[in-house]
Amino acid sequence: MQILSLDTSTAASSIVLSEDGKLKGEINVESEETHSVRLLPGIETLLRSCACTIEDVDVFAVVCGPGSFTGVRIGLTTIKGLAESLAKPTIPVTAFEAWVEKFPEQEGILVPVIDARRGEVYSAVYSRSTGAAELLSPGRVEKVSELLASIDHPQACFVGGGAAIHEPLIAERPGWRVIRSDPFLGRAVSRIAFRRAEAKTVLSAPELQAYYLRRPDAELKWKGQ
Repeated sequence: MQILSLDTSTAASSIVLSEDGKLKGEINVESEETHSVRLLPGIETLLRSCACTIEDVDVFAVVCGPGSFTGVRIGLTTIKGLAESLAKPTIPVTAFEAWVEKFPEQEGILVPVIDARRGEVYSAVYSRSTGAAELLSPGRVEKVSELLASIDHPQACFVGGGAAIHEPLIAERPGWRVIRSDPFLGRAVSRIAFRRAEAKTVLSAPELQAYYLRRPDAELKWKGQ
């Protein structure tokens, strides 16, 4: 089973091709250039380097949010188009799930934090023991001070780009720490996607939806809010 996984939810984009849960190839790029310029050429380059065609892909996976509205939309639109044209299933993965999956050996409380701009962050709270991660607090968007005030766990690990930005605030609390890493989520998405594909937890292309936690800035401005 070959899975093509994408993440375009931030400036750090990932394209990963895996087969039966094992990495075949990947392209990771961090750039402020719009994903629409390089995404399809990147997919073509990766498939060609792996001696595959788009028809060889069995499942398409994508980060459905939260993150950049434009980036999420580009990734979803691309995956929807490819999956629908080939009548192949899709798998949505949230950025929160991917960040937690990025640290499979880390147990206890994990808090993925993603920069939401405007002085806010997207976040969720997970707990992992014996390998399985459980969602304790669903995704939300708020000021980082509000997020930190809402967490009453004495020991917690924070991950994600938003956590790195606000590390000085997080580190003020004894028992809390930030785990730094590269920003690329493609491999984590591919591992989640493989498990879900095996369990047949998939969607058709029309069923694929974005995971937004707030309305786009353009919509808010248009409505005068």
